[in-house]
Amino acid sequence: MLDRVGSWSLSQGLINEYGRIQGRNQKWQTQISTGKVGDHLADVKDKASVLVAAKQKSAGVDSYLSATKEVLNRLDIQDLHLKQMSDISSRLRTAVGDALSTGHAPALMNEVRGLYEEAVAIMNVRIDGKFIYGGSRTDVAPVSATELAGLAAAATVGDVFENTDYELTQRIDEHETVTVGMPASSIATDLFQMFKDIAAFDTGVNGPFGANLNSAQTTFLTTQNQTLPDVHNGLTALAAINGTRHEQVSATVERHESMSAYFTKFIGDIEDVDLSEAIARLNQDQVAAEAAGRMIAQVNQLNLLNFL
Repeated sequence: MLDRVGSWSLSQGLINEYGRIQGRNQKWQTQISTGKVGDHLADVKDKASVLVAAKQKSAGVDSYLSATKEVLNRLDIQDLHLKQMSDISSRLRTAVGDALSTGHAPALMNEVRGLYEEAVAIMNVRIDGKFIYGGSRTDVAPVSATELAGLAAAATVGDVFENTDYELTQRIDEHETVTVGMPASSIATDLFQMFKDIAAFDTGVNGPFGANLNSAQTTFLTTQNQTLPDVHNGLTALAAINGTRHEQVSATVERHESMSAYFTKFIGDIEDVDLSEAIARLNQDQVAAEAAGRMIAQVNQLNLLNFL
């Protein structure tokens, strides 16, 4: 057999270069498909320590952001419920006022029962299976008397509340904590006392309320009508407290979102690949790989027969 023309080192050098080009092609293709510089910290070289620190800080911010959004959702729900409770007090006053203005109260107790049951339903609401107005007791309904008769039978209003006085707090930032929970008793005691007083009077010696009010009933309802604005104002004050907390948490959410966006960009500037540059390099190396492949083929085909 006739020996080939050209050295073994030339052929081997071309093969090695072809392998390096193919390796770079794989790198560019991976970067294009993932959008990242690489899968390892070594791929970002001298920025590795900065990247690790940024990711740790970003994870902390995102954790607080998630928790703070949950708090904001809780405060939104409480705001709705406090407005509903305030509306119930207003509707109770309207019912009492209508009875006084007309001197007739045949449907008053039906209205009172319905309003009380609405209020109980609000105080006993659950989210994700947990009673949100139970203080530290999230597995027990905060109000045990679900009907007006049960409230009327209780020795005191406090006896129908099963919640604790604990007010849930939540850390929303490294150095910031907000009070979230409001126990049912702190919200509804005054309103429930009004319901209890009316129910007790209706079943007492001067009751029941009927088609025509007697003088004792008129005096009693007048007193209740004068007291109801204080009940309404108390609920409005609680709504204002909840609103202040909502503003605080909303501002914290905005701050966390801003920081999260900052870290996302900061990390992206280190990790994310320049796609246009990666595509250009891939195209260049693909051309180089084709050229190297042709040269290897040509070298392998050369032998002395070509010169004889």
